[in-house]
Amino acid sequence: MPISSHFKRALRLAIGIGVLAGLAGCARLAEEPEVNPDRWAPPSADRIWTPSPASASDYRMPIELRPPPRAATPAPAQPSGQAPDHQQGQPHDLPALLDLALRVNPDTRFAWESARQAAASFGAARAPYYPLVNANSANGYSRTLYPLPGGQIAQYKLWQAQPLVQMTYTLLDFGRRSSSAEAARQALAAANFSFDRKMQDVVFGVQRAYYALCAAKAAVTAARQNLELAQSDFDAVQQRLNLGLATEPALLLARERVAQSQYDVANAELMVHDAEAGLAAAIGISAGEPMEVASLETVAVPAALDGQVDELIAATIRQRPDLAAKVAGLRASEARVALAKAAWYPTVDLTANYGQLIWRYTFAGPPNTWANQPQYSALVTLQWDVFTGLKRLNDVRAAEAEDAATRAGVRSAEIGAIAQMWSAYYEFQSSQKKYSYGQALVAAAQDAYDANIETYRQGLSTIVELLTAQRDLANARYTLIQSRADLLTSYAAVAYAAGAVRIP
Repeated sequence: MPISSHFKRALRLAIGIGVLAGLAGCARLAEEPEVNPDRWAPPSADRIWTPSPASASDYRMPIELRPPPRAATPAPAQPSGQAPDHQQGQPHDLPALLDLALRVNPDTRFAWESARQAAASFGAARAPYYPLVNANSANGYSRTLYPLPGGQIAQYKLWQAQPLVQMTYTLLDFGRRSSSAEAARQALAAANFSFDRKMQDVVFGVQRAYYALCAAKAAVTAARQNLELAQSDFDAVQQRLNLGLATEPALLLARERVAQSQYDVANAELMVHDAEAGLAAAIGISAGEPMEVASLETVAVPAALDGQVDELIAATIRQRPDLAAKVAGLRASEARVALAKAAWYPTVDLTANYGQLIWRYTFAGPPNTWANQPQYSALVTLQWDVFTGLKRLNDVRAAEAEDAATRAGVRSAEIGAIAQMWSAYYEFQSSQKKYSYGQALVAAAQDAYDANIETYRQGLSTIVELLTAQRDLANARYTLIQSRADLLTSYAAVAYAAGAVRIP
């Protein structure tokens, strides 16, 4: 077989391999942050961001700042008992309100756009890895006069076009590009983790406002029940007064209690409107029409937490997004220290240009002279700032001080997170006990009132004793409602403190 055939076959094979490699490179390039920065940001404003498995360990608490490891524990589960969907005319359930909040809340939108901005900045920080190409062309006409001996003046007329394409590429910069890109990448990670925490902020805010509204509506129901009791007491006193068995002052006391109960109803209804405004603000919508929510009694009460306080603290340090954001900020400050130190070294660049020199000129009259020649160059340049007025030294000092401050901030955030979990854990334990005591208090107050109303009708107790029993029952009802809402809120607070808020 002739040699030319071998050569052609090898050439076709090389071209095919080159095309495949180019296509593969283009496909990979399409996923890079400088081309598609949104891929590196959260996918949308209502969905949580998750780091890749390969980089997840980069944002864990540093070992020197981490407490001794504990056994892992599942995150606290959300209480069940909520209807999954909301239908027209039915009370709003918590999952539907959470989904609405994550879609429309401006705080999550702000955090998402901030993360997208950080993603674009990360892409821009990788620009020095690519060659810089620019094109320019100086085109036009110039006329220049020159004095000649004998008092004569010569004219130099020039028409010119000088198109030029120039490429500059950094061959060696001793870590400037990598440090700058790493700082931007860590800033992006911090923005993404901050976005996740902002979503948890919104979820917890809606949970807290939802339970507050449920409690406010339950308080209205309790206030109306208390009004009915006060009215019953008034009717009983009126009946005894008609029989000559009670006095006018006793009737006035009963009437006073009715008026107080009516005031309590009006005040409870006002609290409902305040709670509706709070829930609307937590969701991120304008307070408009009254919002129907499920009865507080239908919301399941959590029985216990899934773990002891030390296990929950370990889970907090391991999974809270705001702590991961602090760690990412620490990594960014470390990259800025490396960038400041890299400024001590030179840079080596490759510069190449190619252009065309097109001239037509005359000097002191005809003839015209034409020039149409290529011009090009290729240079390797070295630039080294030998002395900068101690700027580089102070830049390194500033970067190291920032790194030390950031490290202290990470430690401070960890201490604050531990304290928040500690407080939330024991607040839940206390709320559980108070709710149990509240149930017993309502049962005892109801029994006391039933006994007092019966003995009063038989003339065996006074109006003061009856009204006192009625007041105690009213207070016990309010106490039970508030303790139930506090228990639900404290359970949500534990999940929020652990960074384990469920995103629907």
